Amino acid sequence: MSEARQSVKRAETQERVGEYLKELFDDPFLDPETDHYYVGYGSTVLEVSVEPYGPEETIVRITSYCVQNVEMKPDLAIGLLELNHELPVGAFELVGSDIFFSHTLFGKALNHNSVMSAIAAVATIADDYDDRIVKKYGGNTALELIHETGGRKRRQSKLG
Repeated sequence: MSEARQSVKRAETQERVGEYLKELFDDPFLDPETDHYYVGYGSTVLEVSVEPYGPEETIVRITSYCVQNVEMKPDLAIGLLELNHELPVGAFELVGSDIFFSHTLFGKALNHNSVMSAIAAVATIADDYDDRIVKKYGGNTALELIHETGGRKRRQSKLG
């Protein structure tokens, strides 16, 4: 698929995702620099991104900011891997000292119910486990970090 066609597919999926998010959340934030949406849910923040995938497809990635600034201990890493095996959707990820939880959907099969179900699953799992992880291993929930930093996005600062 040409880059122009991929761009059109991405824009179409992005528009649908935006409509779905506006139905569920009062004020989803669309970052003009990245075209990623951000929404709060409990003590976590969700990032929803749309990217091209292969010649005729897009993917919608729903990522929760679960715990930041955690000291990774072997039993925490093993516990997250075991949870990944047990959970019906999504997976925990480790980036530096930050733990994320995410799930990916294919754009072609995207519908209102699949987006809403995926958002609910990712947000619920992250909102449940962030407090448990912070209590046992330290670090900050996304909501705590937003309060401490005034809303600056840590992941972008790590890239630049």
